[in-house]
Amino acid sequence: MKIDGIWYRTIWEEHGEVRIIDQRALPHHLRIVTLGTVLDACVAIRDMAVRGAGLIGATAGWGMWLAAREAPDSNFDDWMLEAAASLAATRPTANNLRRAVERQLAAMTHEDTPMEKRRAAHRVAIAIADEDAMFCQRIGEHGLELIRQCYAQRCARGDSDPTVHVLTHCNAGWLAFVDYGSALAPVYAAHDEGIPVHVWVDETRPRNQGANLTAFELAAHGVPHDLVVDNAGGHLMQHGLVDMVIVGADRVTRRGDVANKIGTYLKAAAARDNRIPFYVALPSTTFDFSMQDGLAEIPIEERSADEVRLVSGMLKSGEVQTVQICPDATPARNWAFDVTPARLITGLLTERGICAATEEDILRLYPEESKSAREAKEGVVRYCAQHEVCLLSSEEEALTVDLSTVRTVLHDMGLIGEYAEGVSYGNISRRIGFDGRFVISGTGTGASRHLGADGFAVVDRWIAEENRVESHGPCRPSSEAMTHGAIYAARPDVSCVIHVHNPQLFHTMLAGTAPRTPRGVAYGTPAMAAAVMEVVASMPETGLFVTAGHEDGVFVFAPTVEEAAQQLLDQVASLA
Repeated sequence: MKIDGIWYRTIWEEHGEVRIIDQRALPHHLRIVTLGTVLDACVAIRDMAVRGAGLIGATAGWGMWLAAREAPDSNFDDWMLEAAASLAATRPTANNLRRAVERQLAAMTHEDTPMEKRRAAHRVAIAIADEDAMFCQRIGEHGLELIRQCYAQRCARGDSDPTVHVLTHCNAGWLAFVDYGSALAPVYAAHDEGIPVHVWVDETRPRNQGANLTAFELAAHGVPHDLVVDNAGGHLMQHGLVDMVIVGADRVTRRGDVANKIGTYLKAAAARDNRIPFYVALPSTTFDFSMQDGLAEIPIEERSADEVRLVSGMLKSGEVQTVQICPDATPARNWAFDVTPARLITGLLTERGICAATEEDILRLYPEESKSAREAKEGVVRYCAQHEVCLLSSEEEALTVDLSTVRTVLHDMGLIGEYAEGVSYGNISRRIGFDGRFVISGTGTGASRHLGADGFAVVDRWIAEENRVESHGPCRPSSEAMTHGAIYAARPDVSCVIHVHNPQLFHTMLAGTAPRTPRGVAYGTPAMAAAVMEVVASMPETGLFVTAGHEDGVFVFAPTVEEAAQQLLDQVASLA
């Protein structure tokens, strides 16, 4: 995008340094900042010098390269895990950030030496940024057709002014990505083609991204626009002044629920009431195919109350000042995002085309993600996962040794593994003290015969009523984390839980009188956790039960790892 005739990206490498446009200074000043360390990248993301899903992801990608440059050869991998955890913690809602960090870590695992890993990190950082710009350009091409159609309809009706009026919320333009933008990409494409298009720009309290950023870039590109207060959208729609709404997204579930800037949901509800098309524009990196229910699963960031209580602006003197708008004693709450249910969304604009906000149509565009969708349906990571990527402590790592040994035996027997279609099954855990924490094998690790410490995670807290699991470690915890937690909560005498799949044992137990959860309760859910607590509360100190609603699933628990494994092996041997 051009500013004063000069083409800029929002983030770029120049002479071996990473540079960004500091969006905190806009619209009054254009300030270029250099990111020299991973800490600089973390601060830029957290303090919103960069913001927007795509740009946050690109900044995280470059941040990982900066971390790789800093990392000592003697401790390279540990350093990178800590850097990844720091970056991932800066903004929890945007999915692009998590994907960029995980992509960098995955790329470096395929290299042998620190120097090779640094080169890989550099290649991936470039690729993430270039892909973001390319995806947004394609979103603009697909969305342009919608504006063309609307313009043609207005002309066919003989409207005296055939201008297409688009309402947007927050900033999902060039400044929110590496280039082009998502929601504004179709607008720019239409304007450049000569189609008369006008944008209603929501101010977007509390940080005023619409007023500060969207208005800035529309003006720089010469697109007609008007700034309106956030609550004006419904009025504009009621009076026929909006032809379509196009917004961006920070995370989209595989069923089409959308997390975006707070206030988006209200625009969608008003658009539905007034029969106005409501589109969400996003690159595929914003999809989170592990999630299905946006309201239940997407973590919503709550930011500082000062963002609500204070506003900044430029005085007539040209000085930028911050002022307080409420009484000193008045507290404030500041949720940064809300979730718009898929039912209110007309369509999703992606780099591969336009689809309905349904699982079936999303997978039509992204068939390679069907495995993720299938796993999620079966219960994989149904909970909201708040995971910190880091190494286990030496004490935590020591707890995984005997778990790994037992798990290898179970894997060799086919009790833990991976199905032909790539879905993992089976997991093992042990309690850490008596504060509710436990170490558990990671999600998607079934194919590995032997798990080292990097195949385990520590669950620090699980809250069934919030469908949330808080954890840390090199990988994410098993999808059964809440079920394991429920057993430990109900039975303080239990220190080990093992979950396996065995069709013969499963059906034998169902045919008999074995304890079981109801058939209608799916695994990996709060309902399963509650059912398990009820079942195991009255069982002996060592026992097996079957999850009737989870095909082939059997659990065993005991005071020690050895006792749990022996109980299970004896039960399997009795089937011979």
